[in-house]
Amino acid sequence: MTEEQLQLLRAARPSGQDEHDADVAAARAAAAHDPEALARLEEERQIDLAMQESLRATEPPAGLEASLLAAMRTARAAAASPAPEPKFKIVELPASESHTARISRRGWLAASAAAAASVALGSIWWWREYRAFSMKRLSAALADITKKGVTLSLMSMDKTAVVNWLIDNHAPRADALPEKLDALGRKGCHIYDIEGHPVSLECMLLPGMVEIHLFATRSENLVDPPAPGAPAKVATFSGRTLATWTRGAQTMLLFSQAPTNTIAGLV
Repeated sequence: MTEEQLQLLRAARPSGQDEHDADVAAARAAAAHDPEALARLEEERQIDLAMQESLRATEPPAGLEASLLAAMRTARAAAASPAPEPKFKIVELPASESHTARISRRGWLAASAAAAASVALGSIWWWREYRAFSMKRLSAALADITKKGVTLSLMSMDKTAVVNWLIDNHAPRADALPEKLDALGRKGCHIYDIEGHPVSLECMLLPGMVEIHLFATRSENLVDPPAPGAPAKVATFSGRTLATWTRGAQTMLLFSQAPTNTIAGLV
């Protein structure tokens, strides 16, 4: 295999999202005939897994959440209150001195507090946008999977076989599904690893062999899951119909190319 193919496999996401890419598939095929490359990739994978586990075990600094929330409240209160009188006092200096604005101590403190709040809010936004396991990040990852083609560890049209496979493999799955949705035929199932979190897939079929991809994950893993018991929310996301809801300890994300009104009638 070529060095370019080796680098491509090193960059492939461990969740399996890139495995449907033609170049990645070709690189995998080439690696199968290169024992040395396979050994190197496996060694690096084990190192990555060890680092991942180490990061999961790392606790954030004590009081970080309280500090960020306090900064947010301060910033919101400042935004809601009337604009304060200017705190800056301009003093004319002799020609021999630099003509700079002298700012009162109170003004400096106000400016410092505003800057601190801005940094805190920026940190919260960055964490939620790029690090937190949020509905937005999960939806984007699953939309990408459905576009490239899902993986099925078990292919079966027997609902009981599909459900039992998920249960036997300790997959996240709601105790009960909406009646009309549960009545659909099955195609198979799988368990994905999305950013270190298990996400199950139950593939269902509408008349005309239109697929429905029902994903489930534990709500406790998400920072912003739908409210438990609230009606399912149906919308268009990344060119597909997406329905989201939470039942019990599980959050469901249902993707399909069927129209939104069709999906709304099932969930």
